Amino acid sequence: MAFGISFTRTFKHTPWIDAVDRVSAAGDNGFNIRFKGLEEDLDTIGERFTTVSAALDSLVRVGGAERTLVIPPLLTPVGGASGWDLSTTPGTASVFGEVDAVGITGAVPVTLPGAGRILGFQAFGAIGQVAEVRVDLTRRSLGANGDEAVIVRIQASESAAFRERPPDPSKARIDPQAAYYITARVGGTSVLSSVTLTGFRVRYQES
Repeated sequence: MAFGISFTRTFKHTPWIDAVDRVSAAGDNGFNIRFKGLEEDLDTIGERFTTVSAALDSLVRVGGAERTLVIPPLLTPVGGASGWDLSTTPGTASVFGEVDAVGITGAVPVTLPGAGRILGFQAFGAIGQVAEVRVDLTRRSLGANGDEAVIVRIQASESAAFRERPPDPSKARIDPQAAYYITARVGGTSVLSSVTLTGFRVRYQES
């Protein structure tokens, strides 16, 4: 990265000659004009240091690189409910027709770096007819209590709702002492309903 920061000296000293030059404060060859030139150059150097400092600070503020993690919808059944259909169309997870009150829930693990910050979460897919879909990016503490926290929740009843959502700011920082996973639940469907998930995406910034 080039910042184009440079300095060109303007002060030039012409040596005095013994028994020839009469040194004085005033005049084109006096102390005043020479020290004034030095003063101006030192001021310029100070300004350049300020510019360099600001440029270096901007690099620090940028932080780590932004990364994108894509997760296939290989959803494992949760809570004894029937699972998503992973076989009709390879690489997708689907639910067709009416779903009972228990709903259908599946989960897939997410592998994030040990340090960083989550920037956004998105589900991809399509909803046909009436259906209620909830997709959560969740973390679970590795401690004995196993506390859970939803980082991002996507509530969708139509395909257009599958857009990127920001995380809860208080939970965006990646916790190295937690496991991350995605859950996807479908309920409120009719016999004509269909829901297909094609994948998930997590954006994060390394630190």
